[in-house]
Amino acid sequence: MTTDDTTSPAQQPAGDENLVPAWLALLVLILIIAVVGVGGFVVRGMMTGRPTNSTKQADIEQWTKAVDAAPDDATARLNLAYAYQQDTQYDRALAEYDKVLAQEPKDTAALYNKGVILMITGEAKKGEAALWAVLKIDSGHALAAKELGEYYAAKGQFKSLIVAVRPVVEAKPTLADLQYLMGLAYEKTGKPDWAKERYDLALKYSPDMQEAIDGLRRLGEVAK
Repeated sequence: MTTDDTTSPAQQPAGDENLVPAWLALLVLILIIAVVGVGGFVVRGMMTGRPTNSTKQADIEQWTKAVDAAPDDATARLNLAYAYQQDTQYDRALAEYDKVLAQEPKDTAALYNKGVILMITGEAKKGEAALWAVLKIDSGHALAAKELGEYYAAKGQFKSLIVAVRPVVEAKPTLADLQYLMGLAYEKTGKPDWAKERYDLALKYSPDMQEAIDGLRRLGEVAK
């Protein structure tokens, strides 16, 4: 899963060095709301907080009945898949997302959430492919770009990070966490001036982002 263009995971460049930065959940709500195509599936979890076990089970029962009543209703099945995902029943969630995709191959909500699950369950290559599929359909899909960007940063594959994140961050410059990822990638690929510009932008939209402050410090700069 992620970022900009139609480049497949197999075509992505190899990593430059290994780095596993500490990630903070900054501006996640803004990022999620900005995404077009994910639907309410991730947003609902953010807005309502962590669901209880009883709520999860009620959601599963509700959407199971809806799917039984209308098996061709892709929206109901997508809701069922997400209910399983929230309950960490990942195999069942993946099965339902695959059924949605059999009906709607370009459903970015199903593709994105499938990619996230695959990343969580240790099938990173398949998850990566699903996220790139999202970006092929929608190069501005911020969540997919962020997921891929963090994945490539952790692996030290900074050129791939740039390819994934740049189209989104250029279209949506206020996403501070993506600006930071771009700064990190430029720093690690020997472009300190470009890195400084991205770190400054990250801090413009999130003044307390410690990662960007630290990035500037590594470059011998101070936050404005």
